[in-house]
Amino acid sequence: MSKLKALETKKLLKELEFVESDYDYKAEVIGEADSDFLKSVNTFLETKPELKDIFDRRINYKVDQMLKKKQDEIREIEINEAKADREDEILEVDQTQPVEEEPCQEDETIENIDATKLKKLYREIVKLTHPDKVANKKFNDLYIRGTSFYDKNDIAGLYSICDELNIEYEVDEADNQLISDKIGTLKERIGFMQSTYTWKWFYSKDQQEKDNVILAYIRMQLQ
Repeated sequence: MSKLKALETKKLLKELEFVESDYDYKAEVIGEADSDFLKSVNTFLETKPELKDIFDRRINYKVDQMLKKKQDEIREIEINEAKADREDEILEVDQTQPVEEEPCQEDETIENIDATKLKKLYREIVKLTHPDKVANKKFNDLYIRGTSFYDKNDIAGLYSICDELNIEYEVDEADNQLISDKIGTLKERIGFMQSTYTWKWFYSKDQQEKDNVILAYIRMQLQ
């Protein structure tokens, strides 16, 4: 791998590490603040009985519609399954007729190449970090992380551990694109979290701003 290519990959991995950390932090904030936000909505509605009555009736209607839709989906699945069973009984395969097979593909697919690369990276990590081979907590923690990345087919995670262990590896454009795509996906999720009512309420500068967020949430639910 050329030096410039290596630098580009290291830059992407550092950016991915930062974005992953930012995503984890903001997801935790949302998870912790969600219940407090909903409690604040209920407290706000308690001070406005007429609005609370309208809100409750609207929410109950939405729940009923969701349950009905789910029941209709289940009923449709059951009908389709029964229809498929009847067709299987009618259309029996004639075992005397030869079955035409798809031609065997000799060329290695992208998936197989990725699997081979993942296995090679993981094997190099295991050599240096497996608890049976080295008694070092940091290295053993890297082994646990590496195993998790391998199980998830997370090649970017394996690359980051290789960097920590000074393991050389080859990266192609497809790998860098994969890392860039992952960064982009996480940034989109972060943007979505920051657009939620919970996030806006949590980071409101005063009670008036919090109440405005709550009112906007109530209006949205009443639509």
